[in-house]
Amino acid sequence: MRLPAAVGLGLLLAVSAATAQVEVIPRVGADFEHFGETYRVTEDQDTVATINDFGTRVGLTVKTPWTAENRFRLDADVHVGKETRRLRLDFDGAVGRGKNRFEIDHAGSMRFFTTDGDYLLSSNYLEEYLRLTWEHRVTDNLRFRLRDTVDFTWYEQTDEYNLNTFLHRPGADLRIGLGDLSNVRLGYQLGRRSVPDSTSLDYWRHTFDADLSVLFGWTSAVDAGVQVDRREYDAVSVRESSWEYRGDLAVEFSADERMTFRIVHENEFVRFDRPDELDFDRDWARTGFQVEIHRSRQMDFSVMPVYAFLSSRTAPDEEYAETGLEFGVDWRIGTHTWISLTDEVGRRDYEQDAVASDVDADLTDFLAGGSGGTDLFLDPSYSDFLYNRITLLVSSEVTPGVSLNLFANWQPEDHRLNAHDSDSRIVSGGVEYRF
Repeated sequence: MRLPAAVGLGLLLAVSAATAQVEVIPRVGADFEHFGETYRVTEDQDTVATINDFGTRVGLTVKTPWTAENRFRLDADVHVGKETRRLRLDFDGAVGRGKNRFEIDHAGSMRFFTTDGDYLLSSNYLEEYLRLTWEHRVTDNLRFRLRDTVDFTWYEQTDEYNLNTFLHRPGADLRIGLGDLSNVRLGYQLGRRSVPDSTSLDYWRHTFDADLSVLFGWTSAVDAGVQVDRREYDAVSVRESSWEYRGDLAVEFSADERMTFRIVHENEFVRFDRPDELDFDRDWARTGFQVEIHRSRQMDFSVMPVYAFLSSRTAPDEEYAETGLEFGVDWRIGTHTWISLTDEVGRRDYEQDAVASDVDADLTDFLAGGSGGTDLFLDPSYSDFLYNRITLLVSSEVTPGVSLNLFANWQPEDHRLNAHDSDSRIVSGGVEYRF
C-alpha cells in the first residue's frame, strides 16, 4: 500500500478520534550518524570504511492523548544531510467500539543519496510498512486478535545489493488472562516474500509462537517465549528450506529493595532440508545470571557472567564457545534524563581454530609472489579472539521543549591472528526543539 492510501486510512481514524483534544507540535532539530569498520586485508595495512552523515530536520507532530479510547498520532519529518535527503511519515491510531478495537500502524520513508558520497553501494529507495489490527474482547480474560501486515522496499535502481522486496503477513492470536497481570498468548502468522528481480529469494513462511508472562506478587516474574518457523523457498531458489526454533526465558526475583536477580536464556535451532556451506544446521544458546544492585532510586549497577555456544554437525568450522562478563549502569537524573551503559568483555574460542603458523606462512608466501597466501583469503577458518562490546544510550529532556538522544556502540575484536582483527563503530544522535 502506497503512502496516500495509508494516510487515507489514518485520516479515517483521525476523524473518529476528533472528539479528543488534538495537539499540534512543530519541531526542528539536527541529527548525525557515523558508521565505521576497520579490518585487515594485508599483513601491514588496515582497511577503514566510514560513513558520516549529519544535517538538519524539520517536522510536525499531530496527536491526541495516548490514554484516550480513540487516539491517533501523526509524525512527518524532512531531513537534509551531507550524505542523504530523507522524508518520513508515520501514523498510528486506535478506535474502540464496545468489545471491538481497531488499530492502524504505518511507517513510510524515502531516502535519497548524494552523488559520489560515502554510500557507494546504495540506491534511492522507498520503504513502506502498514499493519491493521482488529481485536475482540470475548470475555474479561480472553481476547482474540486478527492482524494483517504489509511491508515493501522499492529501489530506484536495482542490483545485487539493492533488490525490491514485498512481504505480506496475515496472522491471528489468542491472549488469555491469568489474573494479576499474568497472561499467555498463542499465535500463528503466514508470510509470503516476493523479490521480483530475484525469484530465487521468494519464500513462504509459517510462524507459530507462544508467550507466557507470570507475576508472583511484586517481587518475582517469569517471562518465556517460543517461536517455530517453517520457511519454504521456491524450487528454483539457491537457498534451502528450513525449520527454525527460537526460545527465550527470563526469571526475575528480588531479594529486597536493594537487589534483584535475573536468569536470562536464549536459544536457536535451525535445520535445513539439504544443508550446505551457506545454509548449515546449527544450535545456538546464550545464558546469563545477572545481579542488579539498586544503589538508589536514581542509579542501578549490574553484573552478569554469560556463556554462549554454537554447534553444527554440518559446518564444524563454525562451532565456538564464548564466555564473558557484562557490566551495566542505569542512571536516572531527575525525571527527564536517562543514561544506560553496558560493557561486555569476553573471549570466543573456535573448535577448529586457524593455525597461526600456517596462516602466517601463507601470507608471507603470498606477499613474496607465491601462491600459498591464496588460502588465507579463501579458507573460511576463524581464529580465537577477545572481544569488548560497549553500548551507550542517552535520552534527556534538557529543558522544556528541548530533547537530546544519543546511541553509541563499539565492538573491537583482538584475534590471535592479527590478520583477523576487526573494529566496528556506530554512533547516532540528535537534538530537537519542540515549539
